[in-house]
Amino acid sequence: MTGAHRSPVAKVAATTILLTTPACDTAPSPTHTIRTDSAGIPIVTAVTPLWGPGDGWTVDPEPLVEIGTVTGAPEYQFSQVVAAVRLSNGDIVVADRGASELRSYDSAGTFRWRTGRFGEGPGEFESLDFLGTTAGDSLVTYDVQLLRAQLFDSDGELGRTIRVALQRSDAARGGSAPDKAVGLANGRLIVRFVEESADYGAGIQRWLNERVVAIRLDDGSATPLIVVPGPEVDVQPREGGGLRGGRYVFAKMPEFGAAADAVAVIGTEAWSVQVLSPVDGTTERIVRREVVPREATDPLVESHLRGILDMALPNDAPAEQVDFVEQMWRGYRNAPTLPVLRSVHVDAAGNLWLAPYYLASAHPPPFEIHAPDGAWLGSVSVPPGLQRAFIQYQAPYMEIGEDYILGVWTDDLDVQYVRMYPINK
Repeated sequence: MTGAHRSPVAKVAATTILLTTPACDTAPSPTHTIRTDSAGIPIVTAVTPLWGPGDGWTVDPEPLVEIGTVTGAPEYQFSQVVAAVRLSNGDIVVADRGASELRSYDSAGTFRWRTGRFGEGPGEFESLDFLGTTAGDSLVTYDVQLLRAQLFDSDGELGRTIRVALQRSDAARGGSAPDKAVGLANGRLIVRFVEESADYGAGIQRWLNERVVAIRLDDGSATPLIVVPGPEVDVQPREGGGLRGGRYVFAKMPEFGAAADAVAVIGTEAWSVQVLSPVDGTTERIVRREVVPREATDPLVESHLRGILDMALPNDAPAEQVDFVEQMWRGYRNAPTLPVLRSVHVDAAGNLWLAPYYLASAHPPPFEIHAPDGAWLGSVSVPPGLQRAFIQYQAPYMEIGEDYILGVWTDDLDVQYVRMYPINK
C-alpha cells in the first residue's frame, strides 16, 4: 500500500536499533525495535515487546459505567447501537441506529436527553452509521443513505450539515461511492469510498478498490488519502453476462482505524500498518512484524465452520437448516493461509491496537499495542463480550480513550449494553 506523494523506489537510507540498557558483563540486551528508512518513509520493525512480566496496561474486568436494560424505561433499551462516545465532562452519548437517535447520559449513566428520528430532514437519520467527537465536544454523525455528516453540540442541538462526496476529478473513472466511516482524525471525518469501476476477470482477486477520504468539517472539502485493493473474493461469471463476487473463506481484506492525528491502514495478510497523515495522505511510517501466516489446514477449516454455524444458527435450529448452511459454506473456496490481522484501532493518544486474526470458534486474543512511534509495547486483554469494531462488517465502534474503553457489550441473549471499562496504565 502506498500513500500520497511517495516514491515507489525503495532504498534503505538509515538503520537505527533501539536496545534496552545493557548491563556490564552480561549477554547483550535484546533488540526490541529495528528502525529503517525507505525512500524517506520510516519503517519500524517490532522484534520483541517492551513490556516485561508485570509491566503494561490492564483493563478492569468490571465496567465503571453500564447503560442498558432488558426491560424498563425505553431510553435505556437499545436496538442497534453503532457507537458511544465520552465527552470532556464525563457524559456519554450513544448512537442507536435502530431508533435513529442520539441519547445522552451523565457520567453515572443517567439519561439526560435524546435527539433525532427517522427521516431526511435536519437532525434526522435514514441510517445512523457513525458517531464521533471533535473539538469542543461537537458530536459528528454520518449517514450512509443520505451521504451526509451532521454536527451537533454537546446538548444535541444541530449546528451544521455536510455533504460527503468527492470532486469528479478525485474519483475513480466510474465513480467513487462513499460507504462506511472509519473515524475522526485531526478534525476530519475519515470515510471509506468504494470504487465503482475497474477491469476484473474471473478467479480469486481483490474485488473493488477502496479509497480512504478525509472530509473537513468546516467546509466539507474532501481530500483522498489512499487507494487500496478491496477484499479477496471468488469472482465468477454471471448468467446473462457480467461478473459477481462470491465469498472466499479466510479472505484477506483492508481494515482501517482513525483517531488523534493518525489514519491506520492494514491489509490483514501481513503484520503491517501504514500510518497516514489525515491532512494529505502522506505515509508517516510503516509499522511491521515478521509473522508467518498460518496454513489453512483441514482441522482449522472445520473448527472455523463449527464456529460459523454456532454464530449463524440458534441452538434449536432444525437439522435441515443446519445442513443447508453447512453445505453452503462447504461450497465456498478457502484461502491457503489465514489472515494475520483482524482489525486496527487508534486510541486517543495515537497508540495502535492491533487485533490478531482468530477463528470463528475461538475467543478473541488480546490486542497487541504499538506506541505512536511504532514500538511494540505488549498485549492488553479486554473483557469478554465487548464487541470489536470491523469497518468491513460495520460492527459497533469502540472508543479507546487514554484511560478507558467505551463500547458495546452483549449478554447471552444478545441484548446490548453500553459499557465503559477503565484502563490501568
